[in-house]
Amino acid sequence: MNSARVIKIVFSLVGVSMLVGAWSLYRNTTKFIASASRAQGEVVELLRVESSRRNSSDTWRPLVHFKVPSGEIVEFAPSSSSSPPAYDKGEAVGVFFDPADPKDARLDGFFDLWGGATIAGGLGLVFLAFAVGMHFLLSDEASAKRRRPQ
Repeated sequence: MNSARVIKIVFSLVGVSMLVGAWSLYRNTTKFIASASRAQGEVVELLRVESSRRNSSDTWRPLVHFKVPSGEIVEFAPSSSSSPPAYDKGEAVGVFFDPADPKDARLDGFFDLWGGATIAGGLGLVFLAFAVGMHFLLSDEASAKRRRPQ
């Protein structure tokens, strides 16, 4: 098996795997939203996330609190962070939360809800497009070599 064929197979497998992962993340988010309750939250603090790289800047994630219907105040910080901060201290934010476990909460923002699926899907498409492009490019070269008189 030549190296070009191995590369096509690997890129195809990685692309398809990432697209399956993106679909799984999408389904997980849509199921969560369908069963979640909504609340209005407030960013009470910006938490600094130190970079693991020496020359990279730190990122920030919001610490959000919101009130559930029982009156309990829940505080959570999403796993995603950004630089510059995506939110300001005191900013009102929409929150989706699991009524059975209010600490299982997500901010109502595109990246917070759909970022993982979008990134995985985009990368999966790039890998798959590369594999398909190699397939057509190499199949054209091979057929041209076969057609040439020797």
